[in-house]
Amino acid sequence: MGSRPEIVVVGSHAPGLFVRVKRVPIAGETVIGWDFSEPLDGGKGSNQAIAASRLGAAVSFVGCIGDDRLGHNGELWMLEAGVDTRHLIWRADVPTGVGFTLLDEGANPAMVVSRGANSELSKEQVEYALDDLQGAKVLLTQFEILPDVAIHATKTAKRRGMISVVNPAPAPDSNCLDWSATDILVPNEIEAKHLVGHSITGKADPLALAELLRTRTGVVCVIITLGEEGIAVCDKTGVWQIRPPSVQIVDTSGAGDVYCAALAVALAQGICIRAAAEWSCYAAALSVTRAGTIPAFPTRREVDEFRRSKGEGSPSLL
Repeated sequence: MGSRPEIVVVGSHAPGLFVRVKRVPIAGETVIGWDFSEPLDGGKGSNQAIAASRLGAAVSFVGCIGDDRLGHNGELWMLEAGVDTRHLIWRADVPTGVGFTLLDEGANPAMVVSRGANSELSKEQVEYALDDLQGAKVLLTQFEILPDVAIHATKTAKRRGMISVVNPAPAPDSNCLDWSATDILVPNEIEAKHLVGHSITGKADPLALAELLRTRTGVVCVIITLGEEGIAVCDKTGVWQIRPPSVQIVDTSGAGDVYCAALAVALAQGICIRAAAEWSCYAAALSVTRAGTIPAFPTRREVDEFRRSKGEGSPSLL
């Protein structure tokens, strides 16, 4: 692919292995599961790259995979979606990362990720890729690669005039990261609690949590994704919330990835943060009405038609 991307995803490929359970077990407990599957699911980085490409953006993926079946499948899925993989790095000595997901009766995922080759992505490789991909507008990264490499990517992107969107998933063990080059931080509620040192099982007001996280990190904007409750946001205008349209939920896997991808797509088009955040809620809501992750990722036309069917605004935002 010779064209310049609008969005660069610096991130992971860790395909998912899924099993359904009545409930997620506690430590030391065994539960019976069913419907084991190895579906089209790429992990946060490749999922977000594919979702953004499905939504009509020109996307380049920067990441590291093993020279194995899972790695080759990942490249194929990205190429089929139109993602530029010229900066996909192969490692023969390290296996491709993998994710293990338990889906409870409410279709809520509990996940464990083994980074594998994702841990091998280096700061130097990221700098080289972003030098080659100059002209891109948005960087999107996550923490299934090493967090300090993801943060370095934001600093490199900032020097190139890009908007940096960080999805801090999984939440890092250390709260000492340098967020100075991060423009938009997009955790889910559990990740946001972890980042501010709150108990992940305790109650928290989402808007207050967003405000505290923005104060702690100094980022331009914090968007906390809340599932069926939508998003809680804190930016320079204050705190605000958007609730998603009501839908029949089939599978929530990948909804956060769709949200992040849609946000990056809207920002790359120059859409203001409120409108971008709202459009992204529709993209994520539509995705949960379908089974699976990658197969559920919508196109831009589908999102616009879905938004129009709910009586919201003009047919197309972008």
